[in-house]
Amino acid sequence: MKKLFEKGTIGNCRLKNRVVMTAMTTGNAGKNGQPTEQLVRYYEERAKGGVGLIVTEIFRVNEEHGVAIGNQLSALDVNNLPSLARMVARIHSYGTKIFAQLHHGGSTNVPAMNGGKLYAPSAIPNVSGIVPEPLTLEQIEELKQQFIMTAVMCKAADFDGVELHCAHGYLLCEFLSASSNQRTDQYGGSLENRCRLPIEILHGIKAACGADFPVMVRFSVDEYDPDHEGSITLEEGIEIAKRFEAAGADALDVSCGNYFSKYGENIEPYSYSQGWRKANSKAVKEAVKVPVIAINTIKEPEVAEQLLEEGCCDFVGVGRGHIADPAWVRKAQTGRSGEIRKCIGCLYCFETLTSAGYVRCSVNAQAGREACLAEPVNNGDGRKIAVVGGGPAGMQAASLLGRRGFDVTLYEKEAQLGGALNLADKTAPYKVKLTWLKDTLAGEVERAGVKVRLGEEATVETVAAGRPEAVFLAAGAAPVRPALPGLDGANVVQAHDVVAGKAKVSGRVVVIGAGLTGLETAKMISGEVESLAIVDMVPQLGAGMYPGIFVDIMRQLAAVSPTLLPGHKLEGVGDGVVRLTRLEDGAAVELPADWVVLAMGQKPDSAAVAAFDAAFDRVVVLGENRRVPGRIATSLSDAYIAAFAFDPEA
Repeated sequence: MKKLFEKGTIGNCRLKNRVVMTAMTTGNAGKNGQPTEQLVRYYEERAKGGVGLIVTEIFRVNEEHGVAIGNQLSALDVNNLPSLARMVARIHSYGTKIFAQLHHGGSTNVPAMNGGKLYAPSAIPNVSGIVPEPLTLEQIEELKQQFIMTAVMCKAADFDGVELHCAHGYLLCEFLSASSNQRTDQYGGSLENRCRLPIEILHGIKAACGADFPVMVRFSVDEYDPDHEGSITLEEGIEIAKRFEAAGADALDVSCGNYFSKYGENIEPYSYSQGWRKANSKAVKEAVKVPVIAINTIKEPEVAEQLLEEGCCDFVGVGRGHIADPAWVRKAQTGRSGEIRKCIGCLYCFETLTSAGYVRCSVNAQAGREACLAEPVNNGDGRKIAVVGGGPAGMQAASLLGRRGFDVTLYEKEAQLGGALNLADKTAPYKVKLTWLKDTLAGEVERAGVKVRLGEEATVETVAAGRPEAVFLAAGAAPVRPALPGLDGANVVQAHDVVAGKAKVSGRVVVIGAGLTGLETAKMISGEVESLAIVDMVPQLGAGMYPGIFVDIMRQLAAVSPTLLPGHKLEGVGDGVVRLTRLEDGAAVELPADWVVLAMGQKPDSAAVAAFDAAFDRVVVLGENRRVPGRIATSLSDAYIAAFAFDPEA
C-alpha cells in the first residue's frame, strides 16, 4: 500500500499520509461549545492511530439560528480558545493535522434549539414539512461575518485549517441547490449567484486569516434527489467544484446526498459496496487541479489504496471506519489489516446520535467512552476464568480478559466461533461485513492466548473441572415458538434454520415477525418462493430498527411485492393456512401458506443462568443471556465493560 502512506499537502499544510478522518458529529462537546476531555480523548486516539488529518465535527457559527445539536463545538466564545488550543496541541503531538469544520444547518436544524424558527435561502418545506423563513440580506451579511470570525478564532487556537460544510442539504448546500434556493436577489437564480455566499465566505476567511491559511470545501457533487426539481446533479456539481477552485479553495471534499435522498446516499447502510461513489470523485478530480478528498464507503485499506491508484481522489476519507477502529491507519501501515475492527455499516452510530445525543459504535465499545474506558489494567496474574459461549459477547470478554493477564478458557458447543454471526452473515452477500467482524474477534481471542474448546457444550460439571475463579456466561438464547395450534407442524420452521440452510421453503411462504431477522430472512428467500407475506403484531413493520436500515431492506423487498400485514396477531397454523386476528377490529384473517417461518425473537436460557449461579460464586451474565433481543452493539459493549471492570480481588 504505497500510495496510502505517501505524504501530501493541502495548501501549505503537509500531511504524513493520504488518510483523512472526515467530520462526524459525536455529541461530546460541552454545553458552551468547548471541547470536553471525552471529545479530546476521542480525537487523540485517532491521532495516535496514525491518521494524517482530522476534520472535526461541526462548529456552529451562529448562536441564534445555527444550533444543530445541543453539545456542539463553538469558537465564537473567546473563553473556549484555551481548551480548543489544548485539544489541537494534543493532536499535533502525534504528527496529525486538524481542521475545524464550519457549519450552519439551515432548514435541517431543530426549531426548539433555535428560538422556534428556522432560516434558509427560501421558504421551501424541509424534510419534516416545516417551512423556514428566508434569510434577509442583513442576516446573510451577519452570517458571513460569523463564518469568517469562527475561522479567525480557530486559527488563533492553532488549527491547521478550516472546512466549509456545503453538503448534505445544510445551509450553504441549500444556497447552492436550485431545489432549495428560489431567491431572486444576488444570492439566487444563476449558478454564479447560488455559489456567491460560500465563495464570499471563502474569500473573507482568506482575507482575514491570510492567503496561506488552508480552506477546504465539502460539498455534495450530486444530491441524489430526483423528486425535487433543480437539485444538484453530477454535471452541475462539477461546475460548482470548478468555481470553488477558482475562488481559492485549497482542497475539495467530495460528498453527496441531502436529507431528501431516498436511500441514504449520504449515510449508506451496509448494502452499499465500497467505492460505489468513486465515479463522482474521479469526475471532480479530472475537472480540477486542487487536491480532492473523497469518502467512498471505505472499510478496508486495500480498497483505499485502489481508489488512489485509479486516480479517483488524492486523499481518502475514512469516517465511520475511524469510529470502529481508531488504529485503522497504524494497523494498515504495519501490515495488520486483518486486525482492523472494520465498520459493518449498521448505522448504530447515527442511531445513538439521534436517539441519545451521542455516538456509540456496534463494534467498538470504547467509541464515545475513551475518557472512562482507557487501557485496561493488567492484573489477571494467571487467575483462571471460564467463558461459556463463543459468540460476539463471549469472544469479546475472553480476548479482553486474556489481554489483562487472566488464564481464560472459552467453551463453544459448535465447531467454530461466531455464535449468531455465523447465521447473520449469510442473509445477503453484503453481510460479509459480519464475517469480517467474526474473523477479527476470533483473531483477538487467539492473540490474547485464550484456550478455546470447540464442539464442547459447557456444563456446570465440565466448567467446574477447570476450577475457574469466575464464569462469564454468554451461551446465547433460543428462538421463540409459542404454544399455538399447528406450530409444531413440519411446515413451521425457525428463521435461523432457513438462514443456516437446514430448512428449505418454497411455494407460498408466510414470515411471522418483521424485525431485522424476519425482514432479512424474507429478503433472502424472496427470489425462491411463489409468494411472500410478512406478518407482525405491531402496527409498524421494522419496529426498533434504525430508519435507514429499514428503508434499505424494504427497498430491496419491494422488487417481489410481498404482502405486508402489520397489526395482525398469529393465532395458529392450519392445513395450508395461517390464521390471524386483525387487531384493529378483531376480524379473523386467513393467509394461504405452504410454509411458515417464525422470526418471533429469542428467549434467554434462564435455567442455564440459574444452574451456573448455584454452582459458582462469581457469574457474569452477558449476551442474550443478559439482554433479549440481542444486538451486536449491546453484546460487545456489555462484554467489554464487564471484562474491563472485572476486579479479581473483589
